[in-house]
Amino acid sequence: MPVVDQESFLKYISKLGWRSEREELFQKYLAQPYQVISDSPTIKHYTEWSVFESLNLKMEGEPSQVSLPLEGYTNFVLSNNVPLNFNPHDSVSCGLVKPEDHKLVSLTLSASRKIVIDKGGKYLVFNYCRSLFCPVSVEVKVPEGDNADVIYYSDSLEGGMPSSVISLEVPRGSSLSFSIVNSSRESYAFTYTKAKVEGEINSSIFSVGQSLGHTEYHVNLEEEAVANFNAKTLGISSNRVNVLANVNHVGKKSVSNGILKAIASGSSYTVIRGDAVIGESAIDSSTTILGKALIIGEDAKAVVAPMLEVKTGKIITAKHSASASKVSEDLIFYLENRGLDKRTAEGLVIRGFLTDDNDNQIIRTLVEETITKMGY
Repeated sequence: MPVVDQESFLKYISKLGWRSEREELFQKYLAQPYQVISDSPTIKHYTEWSVFESLNLKMEGEPSQVSLPLEGYTNFVLSNNVPLNFNPHDSVSCGLVKPEDHKLVSLTLSASRKIVIDKGGKYLVFNYCRSLFCPVSVEVKVPEGDNADVIYYSDSLEGGMPSSVISLEVPRGSSLSFSIVNSSRESYAFTYTKAKVEGEINSSIFSVGQSLGHTEYHVNLEEEAVANFNAKTLGISSNRVNVLANVNHVGKKSVSNGILKAIASGSSYTVIRGDAVIGESAIDSSTTILGKALIIGEDAKAVVAPMLEVKTGKIITAKHSASASKVSEDLIFYLENRGLDKRTAEGLVIRGFLTDDNDNQIIRTLVEETITKMGY
């Protein structure tokens, strides 16, 4: 059984253009494997793909009223697959992202309409999804010499599954601040992003609350390009959340800095991983990728796997590290001696571990709401 109900899918795409191409992509989705399983921690089978395949979600429903989480941004709002304030592009392509990249990329492209951002400024793409499969593609091309701030935010509930493919192109002399925020109330999510960077990109990735969530972020760095990324997951209850952030140095003198953080609480299983690769032609490049996991409770599990591959003998820096631990009893004891009760002390430690200065307001709000829900 596929992710989507086929009858609902065919009815939905009958109202869109490119119908034959969409049907072909859907058949490609049905034929593709989710992945070739390997023992490597960067591509190991961490996501329970069979859960997605059991959903059989419909695609048509009534839009719901939504409240925008940020002011000062140009908004693209979809509610249950209905664009509320813009006219999307009718397209089955999405820049750098190809159907062969992933099985769910094929499915998403087969049913999505496209949002194109090709000017500087601040943009929010808000994909609200209730009970349905909600695909969207986003293509960002920052103009040369310009700056852009783009946030993709999905919010799902009642078993819904927002699914997105995102293409990012940042030319030399340009910069992009980019965020992926996947929030769920015991629902599902899939996001696949591919970027080509000749200038500078600063990215934040935050995934929380999914019964099953899978996020991938892949960046190719050209000569003298810079990528800074901060990826984190927060698992509560019985969540299963998996985030993969990879950076590939293609050009010489390119620089990347990555921080991976995971919190697993309750009986959740959170995975945060990534691969920093310095290719043969990327001489005089630098990369740092650091991973940390915090485990709360006896039944929670976390995997943190920052990987490093260096294929040239001439580099500036190449560092990686990984650690996983429970909340420090010594630190809790210290805070209790300063007048805090144990739950307040634990909450303070969790907030300090998870929050960062460059978090946008959506991430800050979700972190606080989730930690409060956890009882801290």
